[in-house]
Formats: sequence, C-alpha cells, structure tokens
Amino acid sequence: MARLSELGVDFEHWCFACGRLNPAGMHLDFDVSRDRAETRYIGTQRHQGYDGTLHGGVVAALLDETMGWAIFHQGIWGVTAKLSVTYRRPVPVGEELRVTGEVVRDRGRAIELRGTVARASDGEVLAEADGLFLRMPDETRRRLERRYSSATDAFARVRAAVAAEEEMEHGRT
Repeated sequence: MARLSELGVDFEHWCFACGRLNPAGMHLDFDVSRDRAETRYIGTQRHQGYDGTLHGGVVAALLDETMGWAIFHQGIWGVTAKLSVTYRRPVPVGEELRVTGEVVRDRGRAIELRGTVARASDGEVLAEADGLFLRMPDETRRRLERRYSSATDAFARVRAAVAAEEEMEHGRT
C-alpha cells in the first residue's frame, strides 16, 4: 500500500477528516491500493458522544472519508450521494481503530463503496457502511483541481506507487 502523505498529497487545508489546519479535526492519513483506502485512528475525548464512546457522526465521517479516498487517490473527484451506516458495537475512545473503504462497483457516474471500522487489536467490526459516490461535474472538478493544484502531480505519484506494488505482487505468484 502507498502512504499518501509520503507521496506528496497536500493535507494543508481545513477538511475535518484529513486537513492538518483544522485544530478540531481528525488529521487522517491514508494507505491506498487500487480501489481501496485504509487509515488508523484513535478517537479522542473531544470527539466522543456518550462517555468513552466515539460520537456516531464522527464514526460516519471516518467511513465517509475513507471510502472517498478509495476513489479520490485514483484521480476521481467525487461526492457522497448516500451513506448508510450500521453501528454494530460502541466505538471506544482511546483505542486504535482500523478504517477501510473499498470500491464495490463502478457504474460510470455512480460508484458503490463499502467501509468498515474495526478495533485494530482484534479486528472486531464495530461499524460498517455502504456508500454511493457520484463523480463531480467537469466544471466543478476543474475548479477544484485549480484550487488543489498539487493534487494532479501527487496522484500521479500515488498511481505509480500502486502500479509498482501490483507489479511486485504479480511477480510473486
């Protein structure tokens, strides 16, 4: 898997989930491979709902962001159209979580994704989600590409790293 921050993806913005400038944010970074993204996160008290439990909206944000990066790192600018979260167990504050997102089906403009939040220590799934993301209209995508001008070069490096990893994988079989 390729680590986005190590390949030059710019996180110096205010996104609640991945932006470094947001003092109340989660400051996520992602490991990616084809059609997949993964992050690790330890919930903090400022993101809790009930005592010791991560707020359900923060859990949804973790899933939404991770599923989004499963397509975004491939240069697909998309937005969440639908997100359905199933909370299996309370998600604890202070324990490392492993969050994954992966493409289930690409239907052209619409992309179906699946995500999970699991306790890192034992892999127990605490929450899962199904999402539908839509590719942005060309005009919106172009405007955002200008705003985040370094994204194109960074994503080219990410795609090259993912391709190199796949080549190594195929060489092993």
